Amino acid sequence: MLAKTPISGMRLAHVTTDEAEALRFDHSPANANRALRTLRRMLGKAAEWGVITAAPRIKLMKEYGRSALIDSEAEYKLLTAAKQPLHDVLTLILDSGMRPGEVFQMRWEDIAWDRGMIFIPRGKTKLSRRYIPMSERVTKALHIRRKGVTEGWVFPSDSVTGHVTTVAKAFEDARAAAGLSKEIVLYSARHTFATKIMGATGNLSLVMRALGHTNAQTAMIYQHPSLETVRTVVNENHGPMLSRHSPRHTAVM
Repeated sequence: MLAKTPISGMRLAHVTTDEAEALRFDHSPANANRALRTLRRMLGKAAEWGVITAAPRIKLMKEYGRSALIDSEAEYKLLTAAKQPLHDVLTLILDSGMRPGEVFQMRWEDIAWDRGMIFIPRGKTKLSRRYIPMSERVTKALHIRRKGVTEGWVFPSDSVTGHVTTVAKAFEDARAAAGLSKEIVLYSARHTFATKIMGATGNLSLVMRALGHTNAQTAMIYQHPSLETVRTVVNENHGPMLSRHSPRHTAVM
C-alpha cells in the first residue's frame, strides 16, 4: 500500500507528519491504518537505529465500527440473488465468522468431516490457527461443492494464487439485486455471526475463539448488541417485583 504512494520514493529523514497526513488509501480507515502503522513502525526503528534524528508523529485515521448487520430478511435476499461461488462464500462467513480471506484459502485437506470441523491453519493472530464447527447448511453446501474431491482449493480459480481472491463485484451485484443498502458489505456477515453468538451465549471468550482474536477490545468491535436487550432484561427483572408490590384496587360501591 505504501509503495503505491509518493512517500515510497522519499528518504526517511524527509518524511514528516504533514507528508503522512497527506497520504490517501482505498477502502476503509481501518485499511488505511494498516499502512500508517507500518510507516510508524519503520520510522520508529529508523530513529532507534540512529538513521534519523527523531521519528515524526504519525496520526492514525479514526475508525468507525461496521454497524450494518445482515438480518434474516436481508440474508434471504442476498443468498437468493447470489451466484456461485459467492453463495457458498457468504454462507460460510455467516455461519462460521471466518474472514473472507480464510474462506478463499480453504483446502479440502483442512476439513475434518468426521468431526464436522474446518481447520484454519494460518491467520493474522496466533489464535487465528483454530478449528471452526460447520453448520448443517455449510456441511451440505461443501458436500455439493466437493464432488468427490479430497485435496486442493475449495474455491479454485485461474488466478495467480490458484484460488478465488475476491467476490466483491459479485457481492455488489447481489446486493443491488436484493435492493439492500451499500452499508452492507461482505464483512458484515462476520459481524452478524459475532453478534448472534454473543447475544446467544454472552461469552466473549467463546466469540474470541471463534473469530480468532487475542484481544478482547478488538473482538468487541464485532459486537452490535440491540438496545432492546436492555429493555427486556429490565422488564424481566422487575416484572415479578411489580406484581408483588403493586397496590390492589378494589371497586368503590
